Amino acid sequence: MLKKYKKKPPVSKTKLNLSKMKFKTIILLALFAVMSCKTKQEVKSTPPFSLSDNWLLKTVAYQDPNLFDTIVLFNDATNQCFKDSIWEFKPTSNSGSYSINDLNCSFGYRNLWFKFLKTDQQTGITHITLRAENKSGMIKNHNIKITKQSTTAMQWSYSISVKGKRRTVNMLFEKV
Repeated sequence: MLKKYKKKPPVSKTKLNLSKMKFKTIILLALFAVMSCKTKQEVKSTPPFSLSDNWLLKTVAYQDPNLFDTIVLFNDATNQCFKDSIWEFKPTSNSGSYSINDLNCSFGYRNLWFKFLKTDQQTGITHITLRAENKSGMIKNHNIKITKQSTTAMQWSYSISVKGKRRTVNMLFEKV
């Protein structure tokens, strides 16, 4: 003799929807738990260098110690005139100024603007574009590398054409 089985009552749609929602919630929580447990990879980065405050340009010299030619820097004055010039940088506006203090040169105050391009993560060299206004008001862009930097000193490397050849001029600043 066959036994008759009772039919299960049909599952209501609301119970079915609640079951699906519970399942989805559990899956989402599990995914969140897995993602939060993932080990973080350390990204080695240095904070962007900030140009700020007042600096005294102590030395302007060729990278090659055998060169002594007088050259014009930033379409303004000779390398000897830039020695002991005062530079002011305002990081909030990426602007500033420098002043030539040698009375035998085109003495005075000039405006400048700067833009950070990139910092090489391996070498720490920061590349900037310096937009300098010379004594006659002409503005020109110059590519600069900040090769050394600390709280009290920084060194710029500036490539320039001297007698048809590319030469590098190093500019060493001390914080005032």
